[in-house]
Amino acid sequence: MNAPLVCSLEMPDLRRTQMRRNIWCEGCGLGNMQQSISVALMRQLGRRLGVNFMEPAGLETIKNKVAMVSGIGCTSRMAGHLDFNTVHTTHGRSLAFASGLKMARPDLTVVLAAGDGDIFAIGGNHFIHAARRNLDMTLIVYDNRSYGMTGAQHSPTSTMGEVGASAPYGVFEPPFSLVDLAIGAGAGFVAQGAITTLQEHQDQLDELIAAGLEHKGFSFINVIGQCHTGWGTRNKRAEAFRYRQYIQQQVIPVDRWRELPAEARAGLRPLGIIHRVARPDLQSTPGYADCVSRSKKAVEAAAEEVEAIAPLPVVVDLRPARTCLRFAGSGGQGVITAGEIALSAAVRAGKNGVFTKNYGPEARGGEAYSDVTVSDGEIHYPQSDQLDVLVALNQETFDKFRKDVSATGRILVNATAVRETYGDARVLASPIGELLAREVRPPKRELGINILALALALDYLGLMSREAVEAAVMKGVGKKNPGLNQKALATGWAEAERLKTL
Repeated sequence: MNAPLVCSLEMPDLRRTQMRRNIWCEGCGLGNMQQSISVALMRQLGRRLGVNFMEPAGLETIKNKVAMVSGIGCTSRMAGHLDFNTVHTTHGRSLAFASGLKMARPDLTVVLAAGDGDIFAIGGNHFIHAARRNLDMTLIVYDNRSYGMTGAQHSPTSTMGEVGASAPYGVFEPPFSLVDLAIGAGAGFVAQGAITTLQEHQDQLDELIAAGLEHKGFSFINVIGQCHTGWGTRNKRAEAFRYRQYIQQQVIPVDRWRELPAEARAGLRPLGIIHRVARPDLQSTPGYADCVSRSKKAVEAAAEEVEAIAPLPVVVDLRPARTCLRFAGSGGQGVITAGEIALSAAVRAGKNGVFTKNYGPEARGGEAYSDVTVSDGEIHYPQSDQLDVLVALNQETFDKFRKDVSATGRILVNATAVRETYGDARVLASPIGELLAREVRPPKRELGINILALALALDYLGLMSREAVEAAVMKGVGKKNPGLNQKALATGWAEAERLKTL
């Protein structure tokens, strides 16, 4: 490395101010990795562009030259935190999006943040071909050997014998050696760092990412981290500090690792630059340049002058009317299930429907919602610019989503939890939580609140018959506790009748 890295205390704040600070669990190493990426980008691009990142103009210049791409998972939320040009893509496909971005805009510094499950399971095919093609991109992977966001399932790097949500009797498949895989696939730069309790490992990670950014070609930096609240809880490493100490005992500088006999390397993971070789990146190869040149000539040769075309006449929109509903609340309130049941009821009622869901990484307590689009005709596009109905079970989701409801739409709120409605004329308030506690009396708090709200909303709006809703409920969730679900349905319908008279 040339010059020492800039101290993190001298760094500008690169976070998007309108975003929550992060969604990561306390003690997660992803904050450390984000800091290292930020330090390395400021240093490398500041020097490359000849600007001072501590000055507003210099910082803006750097931001405009960075494109961060991510897929799905806890790590992939990083693209939302940092104020660069960012693309949040589908699970495992971030390298495909990044490849197209780099080919279209070779002037940009393309960086990817991803998890081991995201890149090496569903995205494994994209990884080996990205390394083979050797586009000038930098991939930083947080390797916590599990799927952290979705509940501690095992991943392609999970340690054999340890247990997870999808391996209750222990992982029996051998894990990938990610550095060997990257080298075998053709990556020109391969490095490995770790998140431990030691500052020297944090400083080393800063340097490894900076070196990867400096390398011309495909760079891969594997970051050994932990998920103490998921995988760690299941494997007696639930405390972040102790999990980091556990990692610390398993890592060794790559130079020392290479000096060890093969049998002594078992259980140890090397840290540092593992592999670095100079070869032309894809866009610098003669073959690529020739292909681009020939394709441009072919397009120019085939181009024909086209007469100006008069504007098309206005066409009346003959698409069938449809209703878009959103059930929103906290994780654990069953709003995802409410959407699934509403879709099932729509089908039973002879309608067409589309269901989508969204939930945060928290098992319970985080924001969650589901959307259901219902129509008597065909639904060619599942999304909606505006909602027709919002059912909000708490204040947070009411505040967040009420702006998405059309001016003529309705908002049904749980008045037990939503205290401030800002005088919104679209609001229909019902003490859903109190009704549940008083009339249904569930054995667990808020159990059945989704069914009560579902029955109330669909019946009040006249979207589906009670028979269709009841059949969908009893088939979907009613078998576990038929009495409770019948009470929730009856209470919802009674409340709908009361509200109709207001």
